[in-house]
Amino acid sequence: MSISATEDPPAKEEAYPPFPLTLLPDTLAMSCFALLPRSDHASLSLVSKKYNSVLASQEFYKTRSLLGRTEECLYVCLTTNPNSTPNWFLLHRDATSKQLIPIPSSPSQPETFSSFVPLDWGIYVIGGFKDGDVRSSDVSLLDCRTNTWRKVPSMSVARATAAAGVVDGKIYVFGGCQELNSSNWAEVFDPKAQMWETFEPVSDPSEGDNVMRETLVMDEKVYGVGFWNGSLLCYSPREREWGRNNTPEEVNNYYCVIENVLYGCDEAGNVVWREQEEWEWKRVKGLEALQKVFSGLNNVNRPFAARKRVRKLSSFGLNIVVFWVGFRGDIWCAEISLERREEEGEIWGRIEWSEAVATVYSAFRRAKVEVLYATTVHV
Repeated sequence: MSISATEDPPAKEEAYPPFPLTLLPDTLAMSCFALLPRSDHASLSLVSKKYNSVLASQEFYKTRSLLGRTEECLYVCLTTNPNSTPNWFLLHRDATSKQLIPIPSSPSQPETFSSFVPLDWGIYVIGGFKDGDVRSSDVSLLDCRTNTWRKVPSMSVARATAAAGVVDGKIYVFGGCQELNSSNWAEVFDPKAQMWETFEPVSDPSEGDNVMRETLVMDEKVYGVGFWNGSLLCYSPREREWGRNNTPEEVNNYYCVIENVLYGCDEAGNVVWREQEEWEWKRVKGLEALQKVFSGLNNVNRPFAARKRVRKLSSFGLNIVVFWVGFRGDIWCAEISLERREEEGEIWGRIEWSEAVATVYSAFRRAKVEVLYATTVHV
């Protein structure tokens, strides 16, 4: 069939123009992605497999870091009853509400007394007890860029209640062994080489050195806080020397370090601070409202099950966060900003917000909730 000169030719199917970012070189596209807030990453990853691969890459994390676009994210690990798999959450906060958002938990994570170490974009979960009283040498890594888990090389010895901290990009672990005099009592992990190596253990170990309830890193030294008496054992990787501090920390306190200042908080909500080289604690001023929350702690007329007490203290950037559990298992959090007044030699705190961030309870019985760990990761 011929087409006369007066007839219009058949219309061609209209093609959609390519998505502009697909026309850019990969490095330039990655820089554009890095400028987006992290809340948009989940949607962007669904556009294509290529974009999902870019967002999960080490290069993308480095680009965000170089551009100053990483964000402070608070990760929290909870357990709701003894011998249960710990649950992981990410704190979501905006102008209207704050809440703990569940993220996938590692099915292989031990139930209790693991050590936790934040490094770069991830959190390492080291050792712990499985099946009640069986120590584990396993190490898992939570990739906070994608909130996924993977195994990393295991330690040479099983541990629980060990001290673990980062100095110069390496993870130093000591204590928590079945045998106090084990030749592998102290190990260091190099994430770049993916290898564990032993280093010289403390020469005069005691049983208290083997059971740590908390780790502090100050002045390029790793401190283990003794579980039973608050004794302090420290290791300096640069000097390759062990040391002890004669003044133990309070056993009912929780601790965190911000800009080389040590902060402590007892179960009654009293927040204190001191410099690394000092031993005299000073009270953080301006937090009377926080202390009133726990004012019934020592009230003998109040049933113990109904009392509130602090369960964890953590840094959140340059702020501190305090966690406690309410009467019905609801988990509360207060974020406190800090102001140092040099002339007065004081630090003042201000409660930026305080509210319930999660509820874990049964209609028939009160859940036993423990805050195992909380830390900030920049992603």
